[in-house]
Amino acid sequence: MTSDNVILVAGGDLRQQYAARRLRQKTGADVWTLGLPAQSGLHSAETPEEVPAYDVLVLPVPASPDGTTVPAPFGKAALPLETLAAHGKPGALVLGGACGGILPWLESRGLAAADYLRREELCLANAVPSAEGAIQIAMEETARTLHGTAALVIGYGRIGMALAPRLRGLGMDVTVCARRCETQALAEMQGFAAVPTEQLPAAAKAAPVIFNTVPALVLDETVLKGLPQETLVIDLASRPGGTDFEAAKRLRTRVVWALSLPPEMRR
Repeated sequence: MTSDNVILVAGGDLRQQYAARRLRQKTGADVWTLGLPAQSGLHSAETPEEVPAYDVLVLPVPASPDGTTVPAPFGKAALPLETLAAHGKPGALVLGGACGGILPWLESRGLAAADYLRREELCLANAVPSAEGAIQIAMEETARTLHGTAALVIGYGRIGMALAPRLRGLGMDVTVCARRCETQALAEMQGFAAVPTEQLPAAAKAAPVIFNTVPALVLDETVLKGLPQETLVIDLASRPGGTDFEAAKRLRTRVVWALSLPPEMRR
């Protein structure tokens, strides 16, 4: 199958590399990558000016954390969003994850834009690598086996529900902290201990490993002060996160803010 369309896959991590290969296989389009390692069968560019005007632009997750550039950890620098937008054909389609406020900005420039993380089936599927990445971090950052260790999962949405059973499968003693009583009931129905947010300080103090999935300040300075020195906090929440990172630094609490798992190859 061949196509006259040009697809530009710009920035991001190895998920973007995989997406570029699949797009070439599935569409037969002329696929270019920008800010990514070169791949056989694909065109590779270092600047947007090297790429023909595109029909489709594929941005990473998150598409543009600062609203002006696209992260490109494999490239020499972040990619200017303004330059990328100007390089599309009239009415070109721009796809990205966690696009935030850039969607109307793109549309104001005559581009069609869509945030693919607004698709529920993709969000559910994306929770799995997020959970696996969190477990990888926990294994790397602890000096003992996870088996037999208590874990606290704060929040029981998509990622929390993907993470908790995987932690239990490793032999961890898992407690879920959730705000809503029906969410606590769901966690208990699925075999986990559950506590309300009012009991978070005590639950956190008892868990050597804490996984936060709530993108609001839940691990504030008061909670952090009660943690033993060896506690590991893995914050999986999107910006602004759920931890008082400045307080954690002052208190020397170990915190890993794991944005956009799987991470950029943790280089």
